[in-house]
Amino acid sequence: MRACLITLFASSALLGTVTATETSAASHRVSSFKPFTGKVLGNNVRMRANADIESPIVRELGKNDLVVVVDELNDFYGVEPIGEVKAFIFRSFVLDGKVEGNRVNVRLAPSLESPVIGHLNTGDIVDGDVSPENNKWLEIVPPASTKFYVAKEFVDYVAGPEYKAIQDKKLSDVKHLIKSAKLLVESEMQKPFEEIDYQRIAKAYHTISDDYTEFPKFVEEAKNSLTAVHETYLQKKLAYLESKAGSMERAVAKKPAMMVTPKEVKEAVTQSPTDRMKIWEPVEESLYLIWAKRHNAKSMNDYYNEQQVKSEVLTGILESYKEPVKMKPGDYILRENGLPVAYLYSTHVDLSKLVDKEVNLIVSQRPNNSFAFPSYYVLGVE
Repeated sequence: MRACLITLFASSALLGTVTATETSAASHRVSSFKPFTGKVLGNNVRMRANADIESPIVRELGKNDLVVVVDELNDFYGVEPIGEVKAFIFRSFVLDGKVEGNRVNVRLAPSLESPVIGHLNTGDIVDGDVSPENNKWLEIVPPASTKFYVAKEFVDYVAGPEYKAIQDKKLSDVKHLIKSAKLLVESEMQKPFEEIDYQRIAKAYHTISDDYTEFPKFVEEAKNSLTAVHETYLQKKLAYLESKAGSMERAVAKKPAMMVTPKEVKEAVTQSPTDRMKIWEPVEESLYLIWAKRHNAKSMNDYYNEQQVKSEVLTGILESYKEPVKMKPGDYILRENGLPVAYLYSTHVDLSKLVDKEVNLIVSQRPNNSFAFPSYYVLGVE
C-alpha cells in the first residue's frame, strides 16, 4: 500500500492536473487578449515563472528589451520566453522521441521542486538531450504555449506582436554586419597602402550607423571602430608618403635640377592653354563666381589682379603628378629639398614646360580637397 502511495505521489508531481473550470477560464482569458510587443522600461526587471512576486525568477531583463505579451493576469503580463530558456521533462514519459502521458509537466530545472512552465501530451514530439545535472531528465525546447510573467508597470506598448520578430532579425543582421566589417578591416589593413580600399571600410561602418539607429550599442561600436581604423589608415598613409618622398629625394639627388631660363619662362607663360590646363577652367570659373558675388560682379581679370596682390612665391623643383586619384588638387607637385610641399595647377602657365626645373612660382592658395599638402594656382613665374 505504501509503495502505491509513493508511486501515486510521484506521478502527480510529474503529471499536471487541472479542472474544467480552470481550463475554461484560461482559454477565455487568452482568446480575448490582443497580443502586442512591449518594451521593458528599466534594468534588472524580473521575469518570473508565474504571476506572483514570490514566484521563481527565470531571468532579469534589461532596459529597452522587447517582449511579446500574450496574456495578462492580475498585475502581470504573460510573455513569450526570451533568450535561451531551457526546459526539462522526466525521461520516463518520453519513448522514441514521443511523449507518453497527458499533461506531462515541463519544468524550469531538472527537479521535481522546480516550477512547472508548461505541459506536453501523448504523441507530442520532443528532441532533447539528457541533462548533465540530472540524467533522469531530458533538456528540451520549451513548449510553444510556455509563457513567463513580468509586472505590468515595467512594460510599455510598442507595436503589434510581429514587431519583435522583425527587430530580432535586424539585430541578427547588425551583429553579422559588425563581424563582417571587422573581417574586412583585417583583410584590407594587411594590404600595401596603395591597395587599401578605405572607402569600402567606411561604407560598411556607415551602413550600421545610418540604418540601425535602434541599436545604439552597435552604432557606437561602429563609430568607434571607424575612428580607430581611420587613425591606422592615416598612419599608413603618412608612412607611405614618407617612403615615397624618400625615393623621390634619392632620385632627385642623382639628377640635379637645372634653373629655369628666361626663354623657358616666356614659352610657358605665352603658350595657349593645353588640354591639361583646360580641365581646370571650370574650377577657376566657379571660384571666380563665388568671388564676384561679394565684389559687385567684377570681371575675371579683376579677380586675378586681386589674386596677384595677395600672392606668394614658392621655390622648388617642379614635377608632374599623374596619379589616377579622384578630386586631386593639382597636376603638378613642387618639391623643396626633395620633399613635396605643394600641389599646383594653372590655366595661365603651361607648367609642363617647367618640369624637372628649379622654379620660383607666383601662386595663390586653392582648396586641397583634404590631401596631404596645400594646393596653389600658379599665376606666373619669376
